[in-house]
Amino acid sequence: MYRVLLVDDELEIRTGLKLKIDWPALGYAVAGEAQDGREALALLQAERYDLILTDIRMPVMSGLELLKQCAENYPRTKAVVLSGYDDFHFVKAALQSGAKDYLLKPVVRSELTALLVKLREEMESERAALASENSTRLALSESRSVLREQLLLEWIGNDDESRVPALKNETKRLAMNGWLHDGAVLQIVSAEYRLPEGRLGEQAEGSGLFRLAFRMLCRETLEAFDWSDSAFAFCHRGYSQMMHVIVSSPNEEEAGRRAEALGKLLQANVNRYLQVEAVIGVGEPFRQTTGLRQGFLSALLAWSGSRPGAVSQIVTADEGGEDPGDWLPETEKKLVSAMDNADLEAFAGTVEAVIATGGRPIRDVAFFVLRAVLLVDQVARRHRLVIPETQEWLLPDAAWRHGSGAEAIPYLNGIAARVIEGVRASRTTGGASAVEAVRDYIDRSYMNEIALTQLADRFHLNPTYLSELFNNTTGSTFSDYVTQARLGKAAELLGDPHMRLADIAELVGFANASYLSSVFKKHYGVSPNEYRQHMASPADR
Repeated sequence: MYRVLLVDDELEIRTGLKLKIDWPALGYAVAGEAQDGREALALLQAERYDLILTDIRMPVMSGLELLKQCAENYPRTKAVVLSGYDDFHFVKAALQSGAKDYLLKPVVRSELTALLVKLREEMESERAALASENSTRLALSESRSVLREQLLLEWIGNDDESRVPALKNETKRLAMNGWLHDGAVLQIVSAEYRLPEGRLGEQAEGSGLFRLAFRMLCRETLEAFDWSDSAFAFCHRGYSQMMHVIVSSPNEEEAGRRAEALGKLLQANVNRYLQVEAVIGVGEPFRQTTGLRQGFLSALLAWSGSRPGAVSQIVTADEGGEDPGDWLPETEKKLVSAMDNADLEAFAGTVEAVIATGGRPIRDVAFFVLRAVLLVDQVARRHRLVIPETQEWLLPDAAWRHGSGAEAIPYLNGIAARVIEGVRASRTTGGASAVEAVRDYIDRSYMNEIALTQLADRFHLNPTYLSELFNNTTGSTFSDYVTQARLGKAAELLGDPHMRLADIAELVGFANASYLSSVFKKHYGVSPNEYRQHMASPADR
């Protein structure tokens, strides 16, 4: 059954709609009602709806504003407008704001039935396509534990803040929100096994069976942990000899106690049952679930501060190593900028300046190299490139593999060159298509707030590069093109004598009628009212 939300400030109309149609026979269920746009948005935030039937003129929040909010935040929810004859001049605006269709009041049963059948077929087709695309992903969703692990890995790998609300909704669906929420103090404990020389013969890093035994032991250890209902174990493909546990606590003092107890328990069991050494890295505690990625990195950095070799140890985030100081954030910006701008020379110069300077302890060099690899991996993912070397480097003992760091210079330059080559290739082949996609987005979303940085992030491009590419391809600056698109739509709407200038300004994305008038006159040489009179004059003669 497709869930339907009825939005109208008149109870009689909502009741009439429910009685007029045999909703279950058509595959629908009226799952909610609201008397204005604000109530409707509250329901949409709480539950999923497939279809909205909404009036245009309502108190508190109009149907047009509701359509805009739905188009931006609930793009898969379809909307149909119910309009009286006096509201007909809003029809074009409603369709431009994302409505699939409109019906005039009073609604005719046959028209509404035909439209519902059409929309149901459309939604069934979309669901089938979506199911086909996600078939591989769905094949892995048989177990709740597997789904939880996938969610944590996606969250840790996510650097898009707009994805956070959807990820939080998933925690509720998977019953993780009892311990994974913004009010809890969260902490990640990472456990690695290290093999004494000769422990497994020639298999220096351990066989697949040994890794499996280690992971099973960690999960069994967690089951015996006093706070097992507030912790979850997961593994990451980039760390084949490690297991990670996220621990939830009510406060920071308790968090420290639980993390310490878990680290000692994991280490003791690995020593006892597998006869190998265990290194435990305890990350910094954090409160916001948005900090999961940084919390994971904190545990990794704590682990990277351990002494090399097969020696059991527990390392916390505040132990060892000097503060990298103020140079690191600025250096990271230079590295990312160099890769986004496809400038290998600038990247290599920045790496050389940090590593070849000398005088820094191994921990600081390892810290920098680790951060550099993570940045390369981040830029590669943003440009949808696969660089296996980044994951190979993030294996146990890798932080110490390059000694003083001199060996890391050609390594970092090599993987950065791979990324830069991919960036150049994507720009050579995809520049024109990227601009066309940006133009199409502007033409469809001109009524919303549009910023160059927003679209650069959306299409995985550097803002400066996108600006230059757009200008060279279209012969117009980005801001001029947005303004022209809005003015073009405003000029069309001025052809309707019933529409107020203030309504037109709102519908095409201008802050107010005064600003629209100013920009319009500058572009067309006449005011909006003069333009409207000029359009109407031939018909008046």
